Amino acid sequence: MNPRRRLVAATSVAIALGALTACEKPAPIVTVVNGGNSVYAEANTYCFDGQSAAEANCATRQDGSTVLEVLGGQTVGVDVDKALLDGGWLIELSDPDAAGEQAQPQQSEVQNEHYFTFTAPNLPMGGSLLLTVRSLNEEQNATGAWLFTLVPR
Repeated sequence: MNPRRRLVAATSVAIALGALTACEKPAPIVTVVNGGNSVYAEANTYCFDGQSAAEANCATRQDGSTVLEVLGGQTVGVDVDKALLDGGWLIELSDPDAAGEQAQPQQSEVQNEHYFTFTAPNLPMGGSLLLTVRSLNEEQNATGAWLFTLVPR
């Protein structure tokens, strides 16, 4: 292959890869705030149009959780992207170290507004709570998950 053909082939591949990357939609963002501090995260898992959790073909974007230091007794706010309002969304709070029945997460009612608040519990030093935000579709099936770890400040 002559140098001109190699250049054309390499350019074609680069353009094709760039076009694929440009078509990738970003997942909605969720922000969590407490005591003047805030963190935000893109979905750990999110089902775009044509994807479903049942078929296990949803996009996985981020591993682990985003950490927020919280002050016990103060309000924690959860702000979701407007894309999550159609089917609704909810939060789950769980103790990552709990076992058995204590491992059952506490779940909010389904939310249809972009903002939800709750009071941060008093966490012992070294303790944590896992806050999971779940988006839902019209059939109330999960379509996305955002993970935050709340730790004492």
